[in-house]
Amino acid sequence: MKAGDMFHPGHCASRVLQRRTLEEVMKNFKLVPLALAGMVISNLGVSQQPQPAQPQPAQTQPAQPQPVQPAHIQAQGAREVGNTPTRSDMYCSGFLTNEKVPDKLFVAGGHNSPDQTRFAAAVDTIFIHGQGMKEGDRYQIVRELKDTNRYEMFPGQRSAVRNAGTPYLELAIVKITDVQKSTGIASFELSCADVMPGDLAIPLVEREAPPFRKVTLERYTPPTGKPQGRIVMAKEFDTYLGSKYKAYVNIGEDKGLKPGDYLRATRTYSASYHHPVDGLSLDAKDYDDTQKDPHRLPSGDISSLPRRTVGDMIVLNVHHKTATAMVLTALEEIEVGDGVEVMDISDAPVLAPIQPSFSNAPQPEAASATTTPPRINCTASPTSLRAGESASISCEAVSPDNRPVNITYVANGGKLSSNRNQATLDTTDTGAGPIAVRATAFDDRQLSASTVVTVNVESAAPAAPTAQKLMELDYKPNSGYVDNRSKAVLDDVALKLQQDPNLNVVLSGSADSGEPRTLGLQRAQNAMAYLTKAKGIDPQRIQTKAATEPGRKVEVWTLPTGATLPGPTPQSPQGAGQQDQPAAAQPTPAAEQPPALQPPAATPPADQPAATPQPTPPPQV
Repeated sequence: MKAGDMFHPGHCASRVLQRRTLEEVMKNFKLVPLALAGMVISNLGVSQQPQPAQPQPAQTQPAQPQPVQPAHIQAQGAREVGNTPTRSDMYCSGFLTNEKVPDKLFVAGGHNSPDQTRFAAAVDTIFIHGQGMKEGDRYQIVRELKDTNRYEMFPGQRSAVRNAGTPYLELAIVKITDVQKSTGIASFELSCADVMPGDLAIPLVEREAPPFRKVTLERYTPPTGKPQGRIVMAKEFDTYLGSKYKAYVNIGEDKGLKPGDYLRATRTYSASYHHPVDGLSLDAKDYDDTQKDPHRLPSGDISSLPRRTVGDMIVLNVHHKTATAMVLTALEEIEVGDGVEVMDISDAPVLAPIQPSFSNAPQPEAASATTTPPRINCTASPTSLRAGESASISCEAVSPDNRPVNITYVANGGKLSSNRNQATLDTTDTGAGPIAVRATAFDDRQLSASTVVTVNVESAAPAAPTAQKLMELDYKPNSGYVDNRSKAVLDDVALKLQQDPNLNVVLSGSADSGEPRTLGLQRAQNAMAYLTKAKGIDPQRIQTKAATEPGRKVEVWTLPTGATLPGPTPQSPQGAGQQDQPAAAQPTPAAEQPPALQPPAATPPADQPAATPQPTPPPQV
């Protein structure tokens, strides 16, 4: 990374972390003077204007001593970082004001409402609701902001912002193409960010880009008597600022400020020493062990240290007590809370606009040349799926003018995640119906194109029916008798079978290890006999089986149509000729089971004798 790259916003945060880490390491190794010297040399070598190349001495010649450079920096010029305010800078920077912003006109929707809620493309159409619009009127779309983060960059920041006014985000410039009743149909002329329903439309006030000047920055400048203020907030609630970032300061027309003025960003050492983060360095040991009784600066004399300059800014627009400024030079990170002071630029010459050297932006004289927005094409795979499944969205976006292109995605349903030209639509917890995914390609000139792909979501597949354990019957040791408690349980089972004619049950009987091997199945058959004889349940709806697990119980399982019971296949009910004979009438042969262990049999019908003599059942409790 080159030294000058610290001015770019993308490098600002990483430079802050690198610088602080370097300072901590150097201080721990008692190399603070060397670290500071390196920083000063790096800062002195940073300029927005290229310096003439110095001839290098031949290797055979001795090195010549170089003169010491003064501690000032040429802040502006032709390093070609493109700091000249652009149209986007002038109309997309936002503002902080305590003046009344008109709220009678607002965005009600757009061409694809309600499916689409964000509008930014040149082909988008939005509807503005209100009175007094006419064809050809131009409006600026703004949004009143609220900060959901309660963190303060400096003590009293929230109070300072509240005293300065209300922050607004500038979103777009639109032109009314038709008015019907109380709705204006508008198309985009400039897009800064997504426009959403509820955003305000205010009459457009033209702003002239201020001239660009060649300004010299002194690293340590005492107060000059010019108006001073503070950075109380930044665009999009940024806290650390670099080149091209937008800052909101608490001085404005009331202090004589006007567009085109330059502000010096300053920071005192008192602020650094009392900073909640920077001040932590005071807890470290900053003297060498070999120093005997070193002098220490009294805490009350910290204010005697010089005020340092951290950068400069140009004023873009001004309100009564506030102003919006754009950072031009950042000698180090500029923080919300830093001071600002109006600079004397009466002797600073005006420079011609400079285009960025890192892009192929057209020259000013070619600004009227034809420009072509990006082209984008997207496909969804699959285009039809069941709820809970995911679809992949693949897009190809190109710029006919060979400009860098980014893609954003928005959907009217499901959960959308994206990575460059790929997006994934998750339909979990989504109802049946079409989902529209809108992909918009933007280039660095705010030209854009959009396309919509539709994914059809079908209802989720019905869950496969499964058997459910309903209840259990408990038995006494070595007994298959269905007592009153078990009958009460079976009465509930019979009621469920009567209420749902499509429901079947499985009776799974088990026996303990010390009981006869066939007692488990007999218990299940006795329970079946009660359901069929006493409750009139069709035997075809009941199956019995012997459980593999030991126990003195019968488990009752409900078996919906199409469901299967885990484990061995249960026995089917007896044939039609045997349906009138209860299972209890088929006891285990006497050779395998003592008569005392046999359950009592149900009373046989009058026309049918009992198949096997049964002992008299014990009295019911």
